[in-house]
This record gives sequence, C-alpha cells and structure tokens, in this order.
Amino acid sequence: MDWELVDERLIGCGELLLSLDFLEGYDYELSLLNDGKVGHPFKITDRYIVFLAVVRFSMPYRQLEGFTRALSKLVQRLPTIDYSWVRRRMLDLSPYESLSGL
Repeated sequence: MDWELVDERLIGCGELLLSLDFLEGYDYELSLLNDGKVGHPFKITDRYIVFLAVVRFSMPYRQLEGFTRALSKLVQRLPTIDYSWVRRRMLDLSPYESLSGL
C-alpha cells in the first residue's frame, strides 16, 4: 500500500474550497441595504451571510466568529462578526430568496 498516496487523500478530505464571489459588488450591495435605513447601518451584506452559512456547516458558531476574524485580516473591508449576531442574521435569511433571481 502506498502510504504517501493514502496520506495525501486524507489530507485532501480536509480541504475546504471557498468562493469569494460575494466580494464582487460588496460595497454596492451594502449601499443598497443602507439606502434609507434608519438606525445603525448594516456592515455586512446578505451574500456574506450566505457565504458564512456555507462555512458554518463545517464549524460551530464560536469558531465561525474566529473564522471571520481571520478573514478580516486577509480582506480588510470585512468586519469581524459576533457569533450570536451572525446566527440571528442567518435565521433571518430565507433560503429561497436567492433562488428568486434565477
């Protein structure tokens, strides 16, 4: 048995491939969300929440907060997000809204 090959296959199982397409038009989407909004402005878009919901399937909410901290170091315009707040935003999103544009 080729243990190097087995090792690489097991390592490959731990890969998480992420698309950062939500960053395209991020500022524009954020401006649309905040247009006419009363109170504190939104700091993250719905597409970012959907992205985090996908990532959430592989980790608990508190680890997701750590993930947003690390991501904000790579992409400075993304704020860190409190785990309880991102959970509420995820629950507010309808999974069918994104399909309405198809």
